[in-house]
Amino acid sequence: MPLPVNRILAAQWLATLCIAGSLFVVRHELALSALLGGLICALPNVYFARQLFTRRRNAEPYSLLRSIYVAEFIKMALAIALFAIVFINYREVQPLALFITYFIVQSCMWVVPLFVIKKTKHSLKQTL
Repeated sequence: MPLPVNRILAAQWLATLCIAGSLFVVRHELALSALLGGLICALPNVYFARQLFTRRRNAEPYSLLRSIYVAEFIKMALAIALFAIVFINYREVQPLALFITYFIVQSCMWVVPLFVIKKTKHSLKQTL
């Protein structure tokens, strides 16, 4: 997988573990709910990235576009299924911790590239 994709996925896992670890000190139920929220976001993203970047390098554009749509659909279905599994099987779930962590982990896809671009521009200016 490309380095920027790996950075985003690593940031998602790191954010999940940091939030869950921080909440573990406060309350174990909050930490577990936060961990589950992060996993609900990160696991489908890992699936999507692997589907997109591990094969089909020389495929036709229509085939590539179709594979993107299929992978995105499966990613969303996985997230929905994981939410359902958590809410059905884990009665002590703390929805606020779960959804906030899900949102923070999801926002890594938008925030991490901004830092990578800034870092790259900064290093380019220094070399010139």
